[in-house]
Amino acid sequence: MNAERADAGYRAKLYLVDGVRTFGLGFFTIIFVIAARSAGMGALAIGILTTISVLVGIFTTRLVDWVVPRWGSRIPFASAGLLMAATGAVLLIFPGRLGISMAAVFGFLPPLGGQFVAVVVEGSLAHTPAARRTKVFATYGLIVTLAGASGSLFAALPGFLGFDTSQSVSVLTTCLVIFGAVVLLVSFLLPVDHLLGDSADREEEAGDPSASRKALVYRLALLFVADAAGSGIVTSTLVLYWLHVHFRLALPQLSLLYFGMDILSAVSYPLAERIARKIGLLHTAVFTHIPSSLLLIAVPFVPNGAVAAAFLLARALLVEMDVPTQKSYIASIVPPSLRAFAVNRTSMGSQTGAAIGPIIGGAALSSLGNVAPFFLGGVVKISYDITLWRSFRRVKSAEKPS
Repeated sequence: MNAERADAGYRAKLYLVDGVRTFGLGFFTIIFVIAARSAGMGALAIGILTTISVLVGIFTTRLVDWVVPRWGSRIPFASAGLLMAATGAVLLIFPGRLGISMAAVFGFLPPLGGQFVAVVVEGSLAHTPAARRTKVFATYGLIVTLAGASGSLFAALPGFLGFDTSQSVSVLTTCLVIFGAVVLLVSFLLPVDHLLGDSADREEEAGDPSASRKALVYRLALLFVADAAGSGIVTSTLVLYWLHVHFRLALPQLSLLYFGMDILSAVSYPLAERIARKIGLLHTAVFTHIPSSLLLIAVPFVPNGAVAAAFLLARALLVEMDVPTQKSYIASIVPPSLRAFAVNRTSMGSQTGAAIGPIIGGAALSSLGNVAPFFLGGVVKISYDITLWRSFRRVKSAEKPS
């Protein structure tokens, strides 16, 4: 019982720290697009900078896997706070293209800024007993998504207070520095010794007999490259850019839209957990994901911003249902000794895809028109879902029945 309470307390601290990070990322996602557009950057330039940021994130995720088993989880969280604050500071000191370009090297540009923090959290949650694991992942997703939604709504506040767009971006960038400092301070609530020795490398090199299970992880990681590439082709920054340019949606409108999308995504997490109890983890992940991709493909064909917003809101209710089920599924098909390894490698696969997609999406929008990135991204994601289901529908759990 004491161990369970300690784990629950640790999880609450993880949720708090990552919640603050995602709150900051929520409003930064909105202002980044506005700032880039104001600096004269097009879709391709935004895609290139997003790719650079994600590549830095891949390196950081690999580094975190080396740091955590030696010094615990406090250092990655503190580092996230420093990088978040540094990103805001650079944008304030060097406004325009130079600052935005420099900020990319900190790996904190949206939509995956500080993704290595989520890897640490998920690696810890993966050790939750099977009966509660999907619910724990759903709770984590619910909390951080609501935090991101609050951040999106927060982005509209300066506009409602009478600030113009330039002033709003400046105020919110200052807030990014402040919230980075808060993440840094709150990270010291985490115990130093938690997750010591929980290394993906150590597990990989320990000669675990479950070689076939490691092969499954690598197959999943390869598939996640495709899924994340599809998402990256139509990343949230590109969609925001498209809405801003194509339908002339202003900062407050974009903020409210993304707040609504995040709220619906948050609602989808506990719904996904309930559906998974009925039809299974893999079926839930796949068969809620395909309709969301069909909605994505339809978006560029709509006549106005209101209908586009309706399609994006409907998609938001479905698109994240694969997240808690997918994370729980990954933990279920490997033994406990391989869970940190599985989380780390599949996350690196996702980040690799996320590095590929933005350049393709930016180039497609710039060269081929409005339909191309949405169609390309949707088709890639549907192909991923079908391949995932066909490849893993007969894979049995590695867990012993309780």
